[in-house]
Amino acid sequence: MQVASHTDACHTGARGESSFANHFVEERRFISQPLYDLWGADFVVEWKGALCKVNVKVMYWDRGRYKVGLTRGGSLNRDTHKKEARVYSDAEVNYFGVVNLYYKRIWMVPLEATLGRKTLSFKGPLEKEYFTINPFDWEKYRIK
Repeated sequence: MQVASHTDACHTGARGESSFANHFVEERRFISQPLYDLWGADFVVEWKGALCKVNVKVMYWDRGRYKVGLTRGGSLNRDTHKKEARVYSDAEVNYFGVVNLYYKRIWMVPLEATLGRKTLSFKGPLEKEYFTINPFDWEKYRIK
C-alpha cells in the first residue's frame, strides 16, 4: 500500500478534492468551488435539496488505521507560542466531504455528527480489527 508522506500532503489534498468534485459532476449535481479560501468551505454542493458548504478532508494512514482530522490551523496561542488547531463552526461548513483515496470511498458527514471530535478513525475491509472507545458509523454517511 502506498502511503503519502507529510511532504505529499498538498498533493494528497488536491487529489482528494478532485475525487470529491468528480463524484458530484458524475452524479450531475451542482458543485461550485469558491474563488478564495477565506471561509473554510472548499465547495458548495447541492445536497438533500439545499446548497451546502463542504470542507473536504482526506484520510491518512496512522498506526494500523485511517484517520481524518476535523480541525483547521488556528491562531498562535500567546502563552504557549504554539499554533492551535480549532474546530469548524456551522457558519463555515455544513458537511465534511471525507475521502479515502486507497478505497476510493467518499462520505458526506454533517458537521453536527462530529461535535466533540477532532479526529475520526476508519478501519477498511483489509485492516486488522482495532478497539475504539467512541466508534463512528461511517456507512450511514457513505455516498460512494
